[in-house]
Amino acid sequence: MYLPNFRFGFIVFAVLMLVQSATTWSGSSTIADEPKKFDPNTLYGSERVTKIEITLEPESWDRLRLQKRDFVDSMLDPSSTNFDNFRGKIRIDGFEIPNVAIRKKGFFGSVDDDFPSLKIKFDEYVDQAPMGSVKRLTLNNNKQDLPLLSQFMAYRFFNQVGVPAPRVGFATLYVNDKHLGVYSIVESVDKPFLAANYGNNAGDLLEGTLADFSKKSLKRLDFKSGAHKSSEEWRVNQVAELLEEEKLDLKKLEQLIDMESFYRFWVTESLLACWDGYSANQNNYFVYDNPKTGRLHFIPWGADSLWSSMSGPFGGFSKPIESVFANSLLAHRIFKTEAGSEHYRETLREILEKDWNEAELSTKVDELAKLVEPHLHARQKGAERAQKEMKRFIQFRRGRIEREFERWPIAIPAEPRRPTHSDEVGSASGEFASYWQRLPTGKESSAKIKLVIDDAPIEFTDLKVISKRFSMGWMSFGTPPESLPPIVEITGKSSNGSGYVLSLSFDNSDFVNLANREKKRIRIRGSLTKLDPGAAGPPLGGPNMRWLQGTCELSEASTSPESPVVGQFDVKIYRLVGGFFGG
Repeated sequence: MYLPNFRFGFIVFAVLMLVQSATTWSGSSTIADEPKKFDPNTLYGSERVTKIEITLEPESWDRLRLQKRDFVDSMLDPSSTNFDNFRGKIRIDGFEIPNVAIRKKGFFGSVDDDFPSLKIKFDEYVDQAPMGSVKRLTLNNNKQDLPLLSQFMAYRFFNQVGVPAPRVGFATLYVNDKHLGVYSIVESVDKPFLAANYGNNAGDLLEGTLADFSKKSLKRLDFKSGAHKSSEEWRVNQVAELLEEEKLDLKKLEQLIDMESFYRFWVTESLLACWDGYSANQNNYFVYDNPKTGRLHFIPWGADSLWSSMSGPFGGFSKPIESVFANSLLAHRIFKTEAGSEHYRETLREILEKDWNEAELSTKVDELAKLVEPHLHARQKGAERAQKEMKRFIQFRRGRIEREFERWPIAIPAEPRRPTHSDEVGSASGEFASYWQRLPTGKESSAKIKLVIDDAPIEFTDLKVISKRFSMGWMSFGTPPESLPPIVEITGKSSNGSGYVLSLSFDNSDFVNLANREKKRIRIRGSLTKLDPGAAGPPLGGPNMRWLQGTCELSEASTSPESPVVGQFDVKIYRLVGGFFGG
């Protein structure tokens, strides 16, 4: 009895296996190890706060959060960063994605050592697509978004008036189980965004950071994707050439730019008081060369300080005019034409009438404030007051703008702001022998410098050298000293009595790991400041400051007090012109 039952069971088992194998190969059942997917669309919307948990090695987290942008590199080339990727994992509402790349992000206003903004890239280390075509996440720390709602509300309004803009969601962020507060999840402006909003993604995508449409400033545009990597092939060059003409031809401009879209982009920047955008500050925007239309389209970015009457951290970006921001070349030249200013006014009137609903906007502020309130960090305790100021801005904005309609066209400055760009103006080379922080008893520092500015050599006397940590006074408050860059500071006097301060700045890793470094010459940057007779010290920026980039060979270096710091350097000298640098 036992043998037949065994045979029968075996036959049944074999048949079942064949059936299962057949259905598997036929595709009629789900493969067990098929990777799960997370729908990125669930991250964006006003009805929820996503819980995001990031885990990485504590040492990696400390290195990530303390990394700095170099001021000189960023001013000369805004696309450059000193931010490295670190391997970790991310959990989004319980959905875990391992082996992701995590790095710090931000320019200067939003960079923070304790609550950094972050970029998450899924396929840096392994071939994975947990969110389909979406390859990365942007997590903004809301450092400049005081009400925590500016980005969400601004991009929502841009989309409402027909200007494609990133979608935004809210997250309560934890890193290594430590709560960092309410972050904004901002949709990346990349190929999936372009495909969703323009029906294609093959055109050239450029990011503008302190850049405008003049031949010198165009070099500052950062190429993101597209077929034409060479800047000489970009359509924006034709715009720059057109703007150089004494009289602007709007019909020719319409062949290069989707003007209806640009007017709505420009009006919305002005209406929402976007002091750090393209029209007011030649900053924070994307330009997409849409192959479907053969024209350029503008995309807003960096919308974390809108919905406020402030005019920038240093003032003067947009005031005293309420209704139109026109510091940029394109906005200014268009508004100076009769047809352009009239078209702008009609577009502004239309958006005020159809889209600017004070009651709806204020209600949305209240709804979002209630949504994020349970997740606030102590650092965000001022959000409620900022939200009230945001509502006051919404309430009075229409009246302030319509008063200017009575004296239209409103008088804007006679000239646009000169676009930011850099000119090479000289070189410096030499050698130095210094000590860290202070001179040992009985020792002296020394230096030899060959300096040429505007083709004229400058002779020095009374040269002195000291090595120390760079500090920007109150702007460095709270920053661990060991994360500040080492500098070698050389001071001297020229034959005409003017003082000079030459400051060479090093990456920490290059300076403190001298013995382990493979390359002898390392990359440096810095500044050269001319001090007029009687000046107390070198100011940051201003007409007497120049910027340095080059290389140095260190033979000795240490951050131990009184330790020798010895080396040779060779740098190019640049002058930054335009924007808030003036000139």
